[in-house]
Amino acid sequence: MKNLLLCAGAISWSAGYLRMLVTAVAALALLTGCPSPSVPRGGPLEKPVLTSLEIPTATGSWSTYSTSVPPSEVLPTRGRVLRLRFYAPLGSSFSVTLRAPDDTQTMLAQNQGSAVPGELGFFQITDVNTSLNPPMYTVDIRAPLSLADPANFDVLVVNKSLRTDVTDSDPLVVRLGQRKVFTVTVQVSGNGHVTSNPPGIQCGTSSSGAGMSPCSFEFGRGQVSLNPASNDLNTTKFKQWSGNCAGQVCQPMLDGMAPIAATATFEPRTSPTTVSACPVAPVLSGLRWIDLPQCGGGIIDRTHIELAPRCDASGFFCCKDGSGTGRCAPQKIEFPPDCMHRSPRGMLRQPGGCYEVDSGP
Repeated sequence: MKNLLLCAGAISWSAGYLRMLVTAVAALALLTGCPSPSVPRGGPLEKPVLTSLEIPTATGSWSTYSTSVPPSEVLPTRGRVLRLRFYAPLGSSFSVTLRAPDDTQTMLAQNQGSAVPGELGFFQITDVNTSLNPPMYTVDIRAPLSLADPANFDVLVVNKSLRTDVTDSDPLVVRLGQRKVFTVTVQVSGNGHVTSNPPGIQCGTSSSGAGMSPCSFEFGRGQVSLNPASNDLNTTKFKQWSGNCAGQVCQPMLDGMAPIAATATFEPRTSPTTVSACPVAPVLSGLRWIDLPQCGGGIIDRTHIELAPRCDASGFFCCKDGSGTGRCAPQKIEFPPDCMHRSPRGMLRQPGGCYEVDSGP
């Protein structure tokens, strides 16, 4: 019995010694920088994704520029104040730095809503839209008066890490430069509406009769295409442009001329056409059906035409009626089916028609 007790004590002492040894090895691994299975290792945080820039107008409102209008490499500024909207994971913490043309960098302090002297700069998170995935952050930024050129600088937004095993994100870089903007104003007469490319103008009435806006927008230098669309191709057609545009096409070049003001006139058709009956549009995951595509608009032999959409028995749309067999054959498709006339985010799905992303109620 005595021998058995001695063996049991030896075993117990050995187990305790092993536990101490494992603990010592783990501590040594931490001190020497060796990875430990119990400590997770991560990479950099997600980089914020820019959705839009807003700058104040001369009248105190805001002009919104998407990441593609004008090109994201050089976005316009007007003074020291701007607003950015971008996507980032919920609970993110940010740093905002302004980089001058000479590469001098100024880090801004985050403001929580208190008054800041007018000569100082800051950034403030004013809204987090958590209904989106990932959430969309709205950040107001003011450059300090001490900045060498307070209308030409880059904004660097970094998703900051609060953990030792995860690094900061790459910076979201928004290149800003003071540049001339040109105002384009549209009026609509009749049952139709006008959109623009690049986006900005949405003027007139929708198919439901609701008013669309804005009818005035500030664009950067370059060409703008104003696109009229009837709300009911059966009964109404686009007649002509007037004002700074005339005839069937309005594509002004914004390069230093005076502000553009143009009127799009729609008129009733003298002989209504009939839109062919199409199968019920299929339900597509994540999308909401909005309308039939539009097949009119454009220039053929200097004649503007509008055609009602045509579809086959499966709901596949073609843009010009014809004879023969097969899908759209032997029709000549002079205009691809277009969904931008109902929604700036409209997209064509064949078969079915025009859909947009279903963001919920």
